[in-house]
Amino acid sequence: MNQMPTPPLAARLRVVVIGGGVSGATVAWQLARMQVPASVTVVEPRAELGRGLAYSTNEPTHRINVPAHRMTIDPDNRADFVEWLAKAEATGKIKPDTDAPTASGDVFPRREVFGAYVADRLSPYLQSGAVRHIRARVSDIERLADGTLLLILSDESRIRADQLVLATGHPAPALPKVIAGLAGSRHLVADPYDPALLAGIDPHDRVLIMGAALTSADVIATLERQGFAGQITCISRHGLRSRGHGMVTQDCQVDFTQPPAGKVSDLLCRVRRAIAEDQARGQTWHAVLHRLRAQGQQIWTALDGDAQARLLRHLRTFWDVHRYRIAPQLEAVQIRLIETGHLDYVAGHLVLAIPRDGAVEVTWRVRGSESLRQRSFDRIIVTTGPAHGRCIDANPALAALARMGLISPDPLGMGIATVADCVALDAQGHESDRVLVAGPLARGHVGELVGAPECAAHACNLARDIAARCVGAVSLRALSDNISDHA
Repeated sequence: MNQMPTPPLAARLRVVVIGGGVSGATVAWQLARMQVPASVTVVEPRAELGRGLAYSTNEPTHRINVPAHRMTIDPDNRADFVEWLAKAEATGKIKPDTDAPTASGDVFPRREVFGAYVADRLSPYLQSGAVRHIRARVSDIERLADGTLLLILSDESRIRADQLVLATGHPAPALPKVIAGLAGSRHLVADPYDPALLAGIDPHDRVLIMGAALTSADVIATLERQGFAGQITCISRHGLRSRGHGMVTQDCQVDFTQPPAGKVSDLLCRVRRAIAEDQARGQTWHAVLHRLRAQGQQIWTALDGDAQARLLRHLRTFWDVHRYRIAPQLEAVQIRLIETGHLDYVAGHLVLAIPRDGAVEVTWRVRGSESLRQRSFDRIIVTTGPAHGRCIDANPALAALARMGLISPDPLGMGIATVADCVALDAQGHESDRVLVAGPLARGHVGELVGAPECAAHACNLARDIAARCVGAVSLRALSDNISDHA
Protein backbone atom coordinates (compact mmCIF):
# COMPACT_ATOMS: atom_id res chain seq x y z
CA MET A 1 0.00 0.00 0.00
CA ASN A 2 1.50 3.32 -1.08
CA GLN A 3 2.18 5.82 1.68
CA MET A 4 1.55 9.51 1.18
CA PRO A 5 3.55 12.38 2.68
CA THR A 6 2.07 13.69 5.91
CA PRO A 7 1.25 17.40 5.66
CA PRO A 8 0.95 19.77 8.62
CA LEU A 9 -2.18 19.06 10.69
CA ALA A 10 -3.80 22.35 9.67
CA ALA A 11 -3.50 21.42 5.98
CA ARG A 12 -5.16 18.03 6.32
CA LEU A 13 -8.70 17.56 5.08
CA ARG A 14 -11.43 16.36 7.42
CA VAL A 15 -13.07 13.23 6.02
CA VAL A 16 -16.18 12.14 7.90
CA VAL A 17 -17.91 8.84 7.20
CA ILE A 18 -21.52 8.49 8.32
CA GLY A 19 -22.14 4.82 9.01
CA GLY A 20 -19.68 2.24 10.26
CA GLY A 21 -20.91 -0.97 8.66
CA VAL A 22 -18.82 -2.90 6.16
CA SER A 23 -18.81 -0.12 3.55
CA GLY A 24 -18.03 2.75 5.91
CA ALA A 25 -15.49 0.76 7.90
CA THR A 26 -13.70 -0.37 4.73
CA VAL A 27 -13.46 3.18 3.41
CA ALA A 28 -11.90 4.29 6.71
CA TRP A 29 -9.57 1.27 6.79
CA GLN A 30 -8.33 1.86 3.26
CA LEU A 31 -7.72 5.57 3.92
CA ALA A 32 -5.77 4.76 7.07
CA ARG A 33 -3.65 2.15 5.29
CA MET A 34 -2.81 4.62 2.53
CA GLN A 35 -1.87 7.24 5.14
CA VAL A 36 -4.02 9.73 3.30
CA PRO A 37 -3.35 13.38 4.27
CA ALA A 38 -6.64 13.65 6.09
CA SER A 39 -8.23 13.16 9.47
CA VAL A 40 -10.69 10.26 9.21
CA THR A 41 -13.73 10.12 11.49
CA VAL A 42 -16.50 7.53 11.43
CA VAL A 43 -19.81 8.39 13.08
CA GLU A 44 -21.44 5.12 14.09
CA PRO A 45 -23.57 4.42 17.21
CA ARG A 46 -22.52 0.76 17.52
CA ALA A 47 -19.64 -0.13 19.82
CA GLU A 48 -17.50 -1.60 17.04
CA LEU A 49 -16.93 -0.54 13.46
CA GLY A 50 -17.57 -3.08 10.73
CA ARG A 51 -20.62 -4.65 12.30
CA GLY A 52 -23.58 -2.87 10.75
CA LEU A 53 -26.97 -4.56 10.87
CA ALA A 54 -25.92 -7.80 9.21
CA TYR A 55 -22.77 -8.52 11.21
CA SER A 56 -23.83 -7.25 14.63
CA THR A 57 -26.12 -10.23 15.20
CA ASN A 58 -25.01 -12.84 17.72
CA GLU A 59 -27.67 -15.34 16.67
CA PRO A 60 -25.73 -18.59 16.02
CA THR A 61 -27.86 -19.60 13.04
CA HIS A 62 -27.13 -16.39 11.13
CA ARG A 63 -24.32 -17.20 8.72
CA ILE A 64 -22.61 -15.39 5.89
CA ASN A 65 -24.34 -16.14 2.60
CA VAL A 66 -21.09 -16.30 0.63
CA PRO A 67 -18.33 -18.91 1.19
CA ALA A 68 -15.55 -17.63 3.44
CA HIS A 69 -12.94 -17.75 0.66
CA ARG A 70 -14.88 -15.06 -1.24
CA MET A 71 -15.34 -12.75 1.76
CA THR A 72 -12.76 -10.03 2.40
CA ILE A 73 -12.45 -6.29 2.86
CA ASP A 74 -9.15 -6.34 1.00
CA PRO A 75 -9.67 -6.85 -2.76
CA ASP A 76 -5.90 -7.13 -3.16
CA ASN A 77 -5.81 -10.13 -0.79
CA ARG A 78 -8.73 -12.44 -1.42
CA ALA A 79 -7.55 -14.84 1.29
CA ASP A 80 -7.45 -12.20 4.02
CA PHE A 81 -10.60 -13.33 5.87
CA VAL A 82 -9.79 -17.04 5.55
CA GLU A 83 -6.29 -16.46 6.90
CA TRP A 84 -7.62 -14.31 9.75
CA LEU A 85 -10.24 -16.96 10.55
CA ALA A 86 -7.68 -19.75 10.78
CA LYS A 87 -5.41 -17.69 13.02
CA ALA A 88 -8.29 -16.51 15.22
CA GLU A 89 -9.43 -20.08 15.82
CA ALA A 90 -5.88 -21.31 16.43
CA THR A 91 -5.18 -18.59 19.01
CA GLY A 92 -8.54 -18.91 20.75
CA LYS A 93 -9.75 -15.46 19.73
CA ILE A 94 -12.91 -17.15 18.45
CA LYS A 95 -14.32 -20.58 19.16
CA PRO A 96 -14.03 -23.23 16.42
CA ASP A 97 -17.33 -23.70 14.59
CA THR A 98 -17.82 -27.33 13.60
CA ASP A 99 -21.04 -26.48 11.78
CA ALA A 100 -19.40 -23.96 9.44
CA PRO A 101 -17.86 -26.42 6.91
CA THR A 102 -20.20 -27.97 4.35
CA ALA A 103 -20.09 -31.15 2.30
CA SER A 104 -18.77 -29.19 -0.69
CA GLY A 105 -15.74 -28.06 1.30
CA ASP A 106 -16.91 -24.44 1.52
CA VAL A 107 -17.04 -22.76 4.90
CA PHE A 108 -19.92 -20.52 6.04
CA PRO A 109 -19.02 -18.97 9.42
CA ARG A 110 -21.46 -17.09 11.63
CA ARG A 111 -22.01 -13.51 10.55
CA GLU A 112 -20.78 -12.13 13.86
CA VAL A 113 -17.38 -13.70 13.08
CA PHE A 114 -17.04 -11.68 9.88
CA GLY A 115 -17.97 -8.59 11.87
CA ALA A 116 -15.23 -9.43 14.36
CA TYR A 117 -12.75 -9.73 11.46
CA VAL A 118 -13.58 -6.26 10.11
CA ALA A 119 -13.41 -4.74 13.60
CA ASP A 120 -10.06 -6.43 14.23
CA ARG A 121 -8.59 -5.11 11.00
CA LEU A 122 -9.57 -1.56 12.01
CA SER A 123 -8.45 -1.86 15.62
CA PRO A 124 -4.77 -0.82 15.14
CA TYR A 125 -5.81 2.35 13.32
CA LEU A 126 -8.32 3.25 16.00
CA GLN A 127 -5.67 2.75 18.66
CA SER A 128 -3.14 4.88 16.78
CA GLY A 129 -5.66 7.65 16.12
CA ALA A 130 -5.47 7.30 12.34
CA VAL A 131 -9.22 6.63 12.47
CA ARG A 132 -11.54 8.16 15.05
CA HIS A 133 -14.82 6.48 15.98
CA ILE A 134 -17.57 8.66 17.45
CA ARG A 135 -20.41 6.62 18.96
CA ALA A 136 -23.34 8.81 18.01
CA ARG A 137 -25.84 9.51 15.27
CA VAL A 138 -25.99 12.54 13.01
CA SER A 139 -29.05 14.55 14.03
CA ASP A 140 -28.64 17.44 11.60
CA ILE A 141 -26.23 18.98 9.10
CA GLU A 142 -25.56 22.63 8.25
CA ARG A 143 -23.52 24.12 5.43
CA LEU A 144 -21.08 26.83 6.51
CA ALA A 145 -20.04 29.89 4.55
CA ASP A 146 -16.80 28.28 3.35
CA GLY A 147 -18.72 25.29 1.97
CA THR A 148 -17.70 22.85 4.68
CA LEU A 149 -20.38 20.82 6.42
CA LEU A 150 -21.13 21.04 10.13
CA LEU A 151 -22.50 17.79 11.57
CA ILE A 152 -24.62 18.07 14.71
CA LEU A 153 -24.51 14.79 16.60
CA SER A 154 -26.92 13.07 18.95
CA ASP A 155 -24.48 13.56 21.87
CA GLU A 156 -24.73 17.34 21.21
CA SER A 157 -21.17 17.55 19.88
CA ARG A 158 -20.34 19.08 16.51
CA ILE A 159 -17.74 18.18 13.91
CA ARG A 160 -16.80 19.64 10.55
CA ALA A 161 -16.35 17.77 7.29
CA ASP A 162 -14.49 18.83 4.16
CA GLN A 163 -15.42 15.51 2.54
CA LEU A 164 -18.52 13.60 3.64
CA VAL A 165 -19.02 9.91 2.86
CA LEU A 166 -22.55 8.56 3.19
CA ALA A 167 -22.38 4.89 4.15
CA THR A 168 -25.60 4.47 6.08
CA GLY A 169 -26.39 1.15 4.41
CA HIS A 170 -29.81 -0.43 4.19
CA PRO A 171 -32.81 1.51 5.54
CA ALA A 172 -35.27 -0.35 7.74
CA PRO A 173 -38.24 -2.08 6.07
CA ALA A 174 -41.38 -0.01 5.72
CA LEU A 175 -44.48 -1.33 7.43
CA PRO A 176 -46.93 -2.43 4.70
CA LYS A 177 -50.15 -0.41 4.81
CA VAL A 178 -52.34 -3.48 5.08
CA ILE A 179 -50.89 -4.28 8.52
CA ALA A 180 -50.23 -0.72 9.71
CA GLY A 181 -53.19 -1.01 12.08
CA LEU A 182 -51.35 -3.78 13.95
CA ALA A 183 -48.48 -1.46 14.96
CA GLY A 184 -47.77 -1.92 18.65
CA SER A 185 -49.78 -5.13 18.80
CA ARG A 186 -48.30 -8.34 20.25
CA HIS A 187 -49.31 -10.00 16.99
CA LEU A 188 -46.85 -7.97 14.91
CA VAL A 189 -43.06 -8.36 14.76
CA ALA A 190 -42.00 -5.33 12.74
CA ASP A 191 -38.29 -5.77 13.50
CA PRO A 192 -37.21 -9.32 12.63
CA TYR A 193 -33.75 -8.74 14.10
CA ASP A 194 -35.03 -8.02 17.60
CA PRO A 195 -34.14 -11.26 19.44
CA ALA A 196 -36.53 -10.52 22.28
CA LEU A 197 -39.50 -10.34 19.90
CA LEU A 198 -38.64 -13.63 18.23
CA ALA A 199 -37.98 -15.28 21.60
CA GLY A 200 -41.49 -14.29 22.64
CA ILE A 201 -43.12 -16.37 19.90
CA ASP A 202 -44.86 -19.44 21.31
CA PRO A 203 -43.51 -22.75 19.91
CA HIS A 204 -46.99 -23.65 18.64
CA ASP A 205 -48.00 -20.28 17.18
CA ARG A 206 -49.30 -19.94 13.66
CA VAL A 207 -46.76 -17.60 12.03
CA LEU A 208 -47.07 -15.58 8.84
CA ILE A 209 -43.82 -14.20 7.43
CA MET A 210 -44.19 -11.40 4.91
CA GLY A 211 -41.31 -11.90 2.48
CA ALA A 212 -39.40 -15.01 1.42
CA ALA A 213 -35.82 -13.85 0.88
CA LEU A 214 -32.70 -13.70 3.07
CA THR A 215 -34.22 -12.13 6.18
CA SER A 216 -37.06 -14.63 6.06
CA ALA A 217 -34.51 -17.46 6.00
CA ASP A 218 -32.80 -15.97 9.06
CA VAL A 219 -36.08 -15.82 10.96
CA ILE A 220 -37.00 -19.40 10.07
CA ALA A 221 -33.61 -20.69 11.24
CA THR A 222 -33.90 -18.75 14.50
CA LEU A 223 -37.37 -20.08 15.21
CA GLU A 224 -36.27 -23.66 14.59
CA ARG A 225 -33.30 -23.25 16.93
CA GLN A 226 -35.71 -22.02 19.60
CA GLY A 227 -37.69 -25.24 19.29
CA PHE A 228 -40.54 -23.89 17.21
CA ALA A 229 -43.02 -26.63 16.31
CA GLY A 230 -45.90 -24.62 14.89
CA GLN A 231 -46.81 -23.67 11.33
CA ILE A 232 -44.94 -21.06 9.28
CA THR A 233 -46.36 -19.58 6.09
CA CYS A 234 -44.24 -17.27 3.94
CA ILE A 235 -46.11 -15.01 1.55
CA SER A 236 -44.51 -12.99 -1.22
CA ARG A 237 -45.54 -11.65 -4.57
CA HIS A 238 -44.12 -14.60 -6.52
CA GLY A 239 -43.91 -17.19 -3.75
CA LEU A 240 -40.21 -17.71 -4.47
CA ARG A 241 -37.64 -18.35 -1.77
CA SER A 242 -33.92 -17.63 -1.90
CA ARG A 243 -31.98 -20.40 -3.59
CA GLY A 244 -29.00 -22.29 -2.20
CA HIS A 245 -25.44 -22.75 -3.45
CA GLY A 246 -24.80 -25.27 -6.20
CA MET A 247 -21.62 -27.02 -7.25
CA VAL A 248 -19.78 -25.20 -10.04
CA THR A 249 -17.43 -27.53 -11.91
CA GLN A 250 -16.66 -25.21 -14.81
CA ASP A 251 -16.73 -21.41 -14.92
CA CYS A 252 -19.06 -19.71 -17.36
CA GLN A 253 -17.04 -18.21 -20.21
CA VAL A 254 -19.83 -16.13 -21.74
CA ASP A 255 -19.08 -12.40 -21.91
CA PHE A 256 -22.38 -10.66 -21.22
CA THR A 257 -20.80 -7.24 -21.75
CA GLN A 258 -19.82 -7.80 -25.40
CA PRO A 259 -21.71 -6.65 -27.24
CA PRO A 260 -23.43 -4.50 -24.59
CA ALA A 261 -27.08 -5.48 -24.13
CA GLY A 262 -29.15 -2.38 -24.73
CA LYS A 263 -32.43 -4.24 -24.23
CA VAL A 264 -33.53 -6.32 -21.25
CA SER A 265 -35.05 -8.92 -23.58
CA ASP A 266 -31.70 -9.37 -25.36
CA LEU A 267 -29.89 -9.82 -22.06
CA LEU A 268 -32.48 -12.32 -20.85
CA CYS A 269 -32.15 -14.38 -24.03
CA ARG A 270 -28.38 -14.52 -23.66
CA VAL A 271 -28.65 -15.58 -20.02
CA ARG A 272 -31.18 -18.32 -20.83
CA ARG A 273 -28.99 -19.58 -23.67
CA ALA A 274 -25.94 -19.73 -21.40
CA ILE A 275 -27.86 -21.62 -18.71
CA ALA A 276 -29.22 -24.09 -21.30
CA GLU A 277 -25.69 -24.72 -22.57
CA ASP A 278 -24.47 -25.38 -19.04
CA GLN A 279 -27.39 -27.69 -18.34
CA ALA A 280 -26.53 -29.66 -21.48
CA ARG A 281 -23.10 -30.20 -19.91
CA GLY A 282 -24.71 -31.37 -16.69
CA GLN A 283 -24.13 -28.16 -14.77
CA THR A 284 -26.66 -25.98 -12.91
CA TRP A 285 -27.37 -22.29 -13.43
CA HIS A 286 -24.97 -21.22 -10.67
CA ALA A 287 -21.94 -20.66 -12.92
CA VAL A 288 -23.90 -18.26 -15.12
CA LEU A 289 -25.05 -16.32 -12.05
CA HIS A 290 -21.44 -16.07 -10.86
CA ARG A 291 -20.52 -14.58 -14.23
CA LEU A 292 -23.43 -12.15 -14.15
CA ARG A 293 -22.45 -11.08 -10.66
CA ALA A 294 -18.86 -10.41 -11.73
CA GLN A 295 -19.99 -8.37 -14.74
CA GLY A 296 -22.98 -6.79 -13.01
CA GLN A 297 -21.78 -3.20 -13.06
CA GLN A 298 -20.85 -3.23 -16.76
CA ILE A 299 -24.16 -4.89 -17.67
CA TRP A 300 -26.16 -2.41 -15.62
CA THR A 301 -24.47 0.75 -16.90
CA ALA A 302 -24.91 -0.40 -20.51
CA LEU A 303 -28.70 -0.13 -20.06
CA ASP A 304 -30.44 3.21 -20.31
CA GLY A 305 -32.78 4.45 -17.59
CA ASP A 306 -35.91 2.98 -19.17
CA ALA A 307 -34.29 -0.42 -19.59
CA GLN A 308 -33.02 -0.38 -16.01
CA ALA A 309 -36.50 0.42 -14.75
CA ARG A 310 -37.96 -2.38 -16.89
CA LEU A 311 -35.43 -4.86 -15.53
CA LEU A 312 -36.28 -3.91 -11.94
CA ARG A 313 -40.00 -4.11 -12.60
CA HIS A 314 -40.04 -7.52 -14.28
CA LEU A 315 -36.90 -9.40 -13.24
CA ARG A 316 -35.77 -8.06 -9.88
CA THR A 317 -37.48 -10.75 -7.81
CA PHE A 318 -36.07 -13.56 -9.95
CA TRP A 319 -32.61 -12.02 -9.84
CA ASP A 320 -32.71 -11.55 -6.06
CA VAL A 321 -33.68 -15.13 -5.20
CA HIS A 322 -30.95 -16.56 -7.45
CA ARG A 323 -28.26 -13.95 -6.81
CA TYR A 324 -28.63 -13.56 -3.02
CA ARG A 325 -28.39 -17.18 -2.00
CA ILE A 326 -28.60 -18.58 1.50
CA ALA A 327 -26.00 -20.61 3.35
CA PRO A 328 -26.43 -24.40 3.02
CA GLN A 329 -27.13 -24.64 6.75
CA LEU A 330 -30.17 -22.38 6.39
CA GLU A 331 -31.32 -24.11 3.23
CA ALA A 332 -31.26 -27.43 5.11
CA VAL A 333 -33.56 -25.95 7.76
CA GLN A 334 -36.05 -24.81 5.12
CA ILE A 335 -36.06 -28.19 3.37
CA ARG A 336 -36.52 -30.01 6.66
CA LEU A 337 -39.48 -27.85 7.71
CA ILE A 338 -41.11 -28.09 4.28
CA GLU A 339 -40.81 -31.88 4.27
CA THR A 340 -42.33 -32.14 7.76
CA GLY A 341 -45.21 -29.84 6.87
CA HIS A 342 -44.19 -26.98 9.18
CA LEU A 343 -43.33 -24.51 6.40
CA ASP A 344 -45.04 -23.50 3.19
CA TYR A 345 -44.68 -20.72 0.62
CA VAL A 346 -47.56 -18.95 -1.08
CA ALA A 347 -47.66 -16.42 -3.91
CA GLY A 348 -50.07 -13.62 -3.32
CA HIS A 349 -50.83 -10.13 -2.09
CA LEU A 350 -52.24 -9.28 1.34
CA VAL A 351 -55.47 -7.31 1.16
CA LEU A 352 -56.75 -7.44 4.74
CA ALA A 353 -55.53 -8.14 8.28
CA ILE A 354 -58.09 -7.93 11.09
CA PRO A 355 -57.54 -8.80 14.79
CA ARG A 356 -60.17 -11.38 15.74
CA ASP A 357 -60.58 -13.89 18.58
CA GLY A 358 -57.04 -13.42 19.92
CA ALA A 359 -55.40 -13.81 16.50
CA VAL A 360 -55.21 -11.95 13.18
CA GLU A 361 -57.46 -12.98 10.32
CA VAL A 362 -55.51 -12.45 7.12
CA THR A 363 -56.92 -12.34 3.60
CA TRP A 364 -54.73 -12.46 0.50
CA ARG A 365 -55.33 -12.52 -3.23
CA VAL A 366 -53.74 -15.51 -4.96
CA ARG A 367 -51.24 -14.49 -7.60
CA GLY A 368 -52.58 -14.62 -11.14
CA SER A 369 -56.24 -14.81 -10.13
CA GLU A 370 -59.01 -12.92 -8.36
CA SER A 371 -59.58 -15.68 -5.83
CA LEU A 372 -59.05 -14.89 -2.15
CA ARG A 373 -57.65 -17.04 0.65
CA GLN A 374 -58.22 -16.51 4.34
CA ARG A 375 -56.38 -17.83 7.36
CA SER A 376 -55.79 -16.87 11.01
CA PHE A 377 -52.30 -16.28 12.42
CA ASP A 378 -50.96 -15.63 15.89
CA ARG A 379 -47.94 -13.68 14.71
CA ILE A 380 -47.03 -11.69 11.60
CA ILE A 381 -43.31 -11.07 10.98
CA VAL A 382 -42.23 -8.42 8.47
CA THR A 383 -39.20 -9.38 6.35
CA THR A 384 -40.04 -7.43 3.21
CA GLY A 385 -36.53 -6.02 2.83
CA PRO A 386 -35.02 -2.52 3.01
CA ALA A 387 -37.20 0.41 1.99
CA HIS A 388 -34.61 2.00 -0.28
CA GLY A 389 -37.15 4.41 -1.71
CA ARG A 390 -37.54 6.13 1.68
CA CYS A 391 -33.88 6.11 2.69
CA ILE A 392 -33.60 9.91 2.67
CA ASP A 393 -36.74 10.66 4.68
CA ALA A 394 -35.94 7.94 7.23
CA ASN A 395 -32.45 9.25 8.04
CA PRO A 396 -32.00 12.70 9.67
CA ALA A 397 -28.56 13.21 8.12
CA LEU A 398 -29.73 12.41 4.60
CA ALA A 399 -32.91 14.42 5.09
CA ALA A 400 -30.84 17.46 6.12
CA LEU A 401 -28.61 17.17 3.05
CA ALA A 402 -31.69 16.85 0.84
CA ARG A 403 -33.29 19.96 2.38
CA MET A 404 -30.17 21.92 1.49
CA GLY A 405 -30.30 20.49 -2.03
CA LEU A 406 -26.95 18.74 -1.63
CA ILE A 407 -28.27 15.26 -2.49
CA SER A 408 -31.23 13.92 -4.42
CA PRO A 409 -33.02 10.57 -4.62
CA ASP A 410 -32.02 8.07 -7.24
CA PRO A 411 -34.70 8.14 -9.99
CA LEU A 412 -35.07 4.34 -9.78
CA GLY A 413 -35.86 4.49 -6.07
CA MET A 414 -32.75 2.54 -5.10
CA GLY A 415 -31.01 5.11 -2.93
CA ILE A 416 -29.14 8.35 -3.68
CA ALA A 417 -28.42 9.76 -7.14
CA THR A 418 -24.72 9.52 -8.03
CA VAL A 419 -22.43 9.59 -11.03
CA ALA A 420 -19.05 8.02 -11.76
CA ASP A 421 -16.89 7.45 -8.67
CA CYS A 422 -20.15 7.66 -6.69
CA VAL A 423 -20.09 11.42 -6.34
CA ALA A 424 -23.52 12.57 -5.17
CA LEU A 425 -25.73 14.63 -7.46
CA ASP A 426 -27.38 17.69 -5.95
CA ALA A 427 -30.96 18.81 -6.54
CA GLN A 428 -29.93 20.59 -9.78
CA GLY A 429 -28.17 17.51 -11.12
CA HIS A 430 -24.68 18.88 -10.52
CA GLU A 431 -21.84 16.82 -9.09
CA SER A 432 -21.11 17.51 -5.45
CA ASP A 433 -17.66 18.66 -4.38
CA ARG A 434 -18.32 17.53 -0.80
CA VAL A 435 -20.50 14.42 -0.73
CA LEU A 436 -19.73 10.87 -1.86
CA VAL A 437 -21.79 7.72 -1.42
CA ALA A 438 -20.50 4.31 -0.34
CA GLY A 439 -22.32 0.99 -0.32
CA PRO A 440 -25.89 0.02 -1.26
CA LEU A 441 -27.18 3.61 -1.40
CA ALA A 442 -25.14 4.06 -4.61
CA ARG A 443 -26.45 1.02 -6.44
CA GLY A 444 -28.79 3.00 -8.66
CA HIS A 445 -25.67 4.01 -10.58
CA VAL A 446 -23.44 1.00 -9.86
CA GLY A 447 -26.06 -1.74 -10.11
CA GLU A 448 -24.58 -4.75 -8.30
CA LEU A 449 -23.73 -3.34 -4.87
CA VAL A 450 -25.29 -5.25 -1.99
CA GLY A 451 -23.06 -8.19 -1.01
CA ALA A 452 -20.04 -7.63 1.24
CA PRO A 453 -17.46 -8.54 -1.47
CA GLU A 454 -18.90 -5.98 -3.89
CA CYS A 455 -19.24 -3.35 -1.15
CA ALA A 456 -15.62 -3.86 -0.09
CA ALA A 457 -14.31 -3.51 -3.66
CA HIS A 458 -16.44 -0.42 -4.17
CA ALA A 459 -15.22 1.08 -0.88
CA CYS A 460 -11.62 0.47 -1.93
CA ASN A 461 -12.12 2.36 -5.20
CA LEU A 462 -13.93 5.15 -3.37
CA ALA A 463 -11.06 5.45 -0.87
CA ARG A 464 -8.60 5.87 -3.73
CA ASP A 465 -10.75 8.66 -5.16
CA ILE A 466 -10.93 10.37 -1.77
CA ALA A 467 -7.15 10.04 -1.41
CA ALA A 468 -6.65 11.78 -4.73
CA ARG A 469 -9.00 14.56 -3.66
CA CYS A 470 -7.15 14.98 -0.38
CA VAL A 471 -3.73 15.13 -2.02
CA GLY A 472 -5.00 17.64 -4.57
CA ALA A 473 -6.60 19.82 -1.91
CA VAL A 474 -3.47 19.76 0.27
CA SER A 475 -1.29 20.70 -2.69
CA LEU A 476 -3.64 23.55 -3.58
CA ARG A 477 -3.61 24.83 0.00
CA ALA A 478 0.19 24.67 0.11
CA LEU A 479 0.43 26.59 -3.18
CA SER A 480 -2.01 29.22 -1.92
CA ASP A 481 -0.10 29.65 1.33
CA ASN A 482 3.18 29.97 -0.59
CA ILE A 483 1.74 32.70 -2.81
CA SER A 484 0.38 34.51 0.22
CA ASP A 485 3.76 34.38 1.97
CA HIS A 486 5.47 36.01 -1.01
CA ALA A 487 2.78 38.53 -1.87
